[in-house]
Amino acid sequence: MFIDFEKWHGAKNDFIVTWILTTDRDLLVPTLQRLAPKICTRDGSGVGADGVLVLVAKNRKDPLPEELVIINSDGSLAKNCGNGLRCAASSARRRAHRESILDFDGLSFNVVGNSIDCRFIGEKANPFVAVTMPQPSLGDDNDWNHDVIERAKELQRTHPELKGDLMTVGIGNPHIVFTVENSTAEFARLAGIPMQSSRNSDGINVHIAMSRDIQDGDLQRARRDIGEPIGELLKVFPWERGVGATQACGTGACAVGVVALESGLIERSDWIGIDMPGGRLYVKQANAGDEVILAGPTAFVFSGSLEI
Repeated sequence: MFIDFEKWHGAKNDFIVTWILTTDRDLLVPTLQRLAPKICTRDGSGVGADGVLVLVAKNRKDPLPEELVIINSDGSLAKNCGNGLRCAASSARRRAHRESILDFDGLSFNVVGNSIDCRFIGEKANPFVAVTMPQPSLGDDNDWNHDVIERAKELQRTHPELKGDLMTVGIGNPHIVFTVENSTAEFARLAGIPMQSSRNSDGINVHIAMSRDIQDGDLQRARRDIGEPIGELLKVFPWERGVGATQACGTGACAVGVVALESGLIERSDWIGIDMPGGRLYVKQANAGDEVILAGPTAFVFSGSLEI
C-alpha cells in the first residue's frame, strides 16, 4: 500500500505531512507510528524528518481535517507541536488553493481533543502562520515540576556552564528552560540527554536560552515578517524528547517566551524574537495566564509517496 506525502519545514523543523481518510484512521495511524523511526531516519534509507503529521479528513479534497495526529520520529504521539501545526496549516492552505478556495485565511485543528487555531499573517503570497497555543502552566502548577527542577539543579552542580535560572513550562508538552549567559548546541546536548527522560516515560523538552541585543536590522526584519516590532530577542538551542537536537521547536519557543515575560522586564504588548538554529520565530502573550501566539514561516520542500 502506498500513501502520498508532502515534506514541509518551519524554521527547518521538518515534517512529513500526509492526508488520510477518516475511515482509514484506526488502521493507518498505528501503522505510521510503527514505521515512523524508519521513515524519519536521516541515514539515507528514509525520507528524513523530525516527525509525521497525519491530517484526517472526510474526503480527499476537503482542506479542513477532522483531526491532526502528531507522531514523533520515534513513533510516540505528541500532544502539541507549534512548528508542526504551522506546517499542517500551510498544507491545508495548499490543498484549499488546489480546490480554488483562495480566501483561506486560517483553520482550527483538533489535536488530542483540543482545538488549536491557526491564521495566516503578513504577505499573502508567502504568509507567516500564527498559531494560538494553549494557556501555559508554570513552575509548581506542573505536578512534575519538583522532580525536573531537582534533577536540573543536580546537573548544574556538576556542569557550571549550565548555571542560571530554571523554569518549567507546560504548554501541551512539558518543557524546562535553562536561562544562561551563553547558549550553545553542546550545552543543549549536555542537558538534553540526561533531562529528557525526567518525567517518567513521557520525557521533557529542554531549552538553553540566552538574551541577545536587538539591532536595527532585527526591528526592520520583525516589521517585515509580522508587521510589528519586537521588544526582546533570545538565542535558544532546543533538545526535544523523542527526537533529540532539532533546528527549531515551536512549543519550546513559546515556553522560552513565557519565561522571559515572567521576568517582568518585557512589555507584554511586544513580540519576542526567538532565534533557534533553523531560523527566527515570534512569540506573544498579552497577559499572564493568556494563551500564547506563535508565529513563523513555513516552506514546502517536495512531495512523494511511501510504501507502508
